[in-house]
Amino acid sequence: MGRAVCTIDASRAVSDSSFRPLSTDASWAEARSASKTQPVLVFKHSSACPVSAKAETQLQPLAEDSALPVYRLVVQESRALSDEIAEALDIRHETPQVIVLDDEAPVFDASHFDVTADAVREAVQSAPSSTN
Repeated sequence: MGRAVCTIDASRAVSDSSFRPLSTDASWAEARSASKTQPVLVFKHSSACPVSAKAETQLQPLAEDSALPVYRLVVQESRALSDEIAEALDIRHETPQVIVLDDEAPVFDASHFDVTADAVREAVQSAPSSTN
């Protein structure tokens, strides 16, 4: 089954300032390291897809909450890193996609229309390091 090609008006983009950039091996190492002490959210975003723009809007309030590190990888800018993350975590690459890491391991992932703030909040609250 084929996927529809996504396009979006860039003027509708959400502010970048609340998301932590995930675009280098160093930022990926930082995200993994941070997950040793608290859950961390990895958001794979397509800057050309309206479904991903909707997911980004859902995640913006979580990114603004300084208690939850939200790392955003823009796939068009960092496809090789996105593939590396998929392989390291053994999670098929999709966009939009969220992955909750806890102690460097994925404890939740969702994609497309399943990327919602409520689903992520529930996953973070259920993560082992959040329940201790």
